[in-house]
Order: sequence, then C-alpha cells, then structure tokens
Amino acid sequence: MTATCFAANEASWRLMERVGMRREFYTVRDSLHRSGEWLDCVGYALLTDEWPGSA
Repeated sequence: MTATCFAANEASWRLMERVGMRREFYTVRDSLHRSGEWLDCVGYALLTDEWPGSA
C-alpha cells in the first residue's frame, strides 16, 4: 500500500507513521496546490507482510 501527502500536512504523515507505514520519499516543490504554489510532498509505503497480524 502506498500513500502521499503534502509535507506540511503533519497530521496526515503522522497518521501514516502511526499505522506502521515507512517514509519512502520526500520531494521538493513536487505538487502544484490549488493556491498556485508548489508544495513539497512525502510518500509512505507498507508491504503486506509488514502489516501487524499478517501471516
């Protein structure tokens, strides 16, 4: 599973870390926000066998 969010969205990336996802990348000025400014993004991932309780 993968997920991304704006780097400034601390609540989102903290949630991803809390459920066990690991940060895979940090991009600089990667995404054009509707406000017209370019924002940094972070990407997280979790493999099936890394999910707690998976066999």
